[in-house]
Amino acid sequence: MLSRSYKEIVETLFRRFKVSSLASTAEGLRRWSSSDFWTYIVNCEKRVFNSRFSQLPGFRLMSLGAIGDPESLDCFGQLHRFSFHASDIGTQHVAVCDYSQLPMPTGVVDVVLLQHSLEFSSSPKLVLAEVCRVVMPGGHLVLCVFNPFGFHGGIKFLMQLVSRQPQYRFHNLRKNRLVDWLSLLSFQVLDVTHIAHKPFGFGNSKVQSSFEHWCEALNVPFGNVYIIHAIKREVQGIGWKRTSWTSSPKRYGKASQNINSISHKRVMKSDTSDG
Repeated sequence: MLSRSYKEIVETLFRRFKVSSLASTAEGLRRWSSSDFWTYIVNCEKRVFNSRFSQLPGFRLMSLGAIGDPESLDCFGQLHRFSFHASDIGTQHVAVCDYSQLPMPTGVVDVVLLQHSLEFSSSPKLVLAEVCRVVMPGGHLVLCVFNPFGFHGGIKFLMQLVSRQPQYRFHNLRKNRLVDWLSLLSFQVLDVTHIAHKPFGFGNSKVQSSFEHWCEALNVPFGNVYIIHAIKREVQGIGWKRTSWTSSPKRYGKASQNINSISHKRVMKSDTSDG
């Protein structure tokens, strides 16, 4: 009897820390998107998009977001910009799908934006592998992830004990961990930017304070969000096929003179025999 009650307590406790599928938490995250903190996070990310990623090459841009911010797509210069979502919460998305099973062929997208969809997914590895599949060789990947060492990531476990709100149920993905995953998927990380260093994001979220400017200039790794920019590199193995060297068709020097004299004698001999 005691063992059964103990197991129930443990299961209830672990259920509080479990990350559900994005399709089930999308509605709660959409309500959270009207908060001041989320507005502050999105404004910081759009500032980085405009300054660093607006001139990325390519024609197609695909966005996968936990909430789905259509204004973030306007920060990029690709002509064909579209977004998928895990739940039918709006009409601005192209399709509703599971992020681990994208309805896209392999290697057709130039730029992919993952805006907090990785840590809020139940299986981040599957989502990242599927996203990397649709990126073409030489394509770019931009990941926005909540920092486990930031304020929002630091209070996550405490808030999970006292609250059931979905914004506190996400995977703590460290920067080095994602860099290792990307290296296994043939991606080279170009840079990592830490942003949104305010704890709560109160005040004017569109104006960057001197404190934030100083933290971003030094790239202090304690912001609420870090952004990874990576590019896909195709790896080709070293073949062992032997190369056969053929002689040049042209002859130079004495060798060419000897060949010309021999061919001239054969022509003269054939003419005399015909006569």
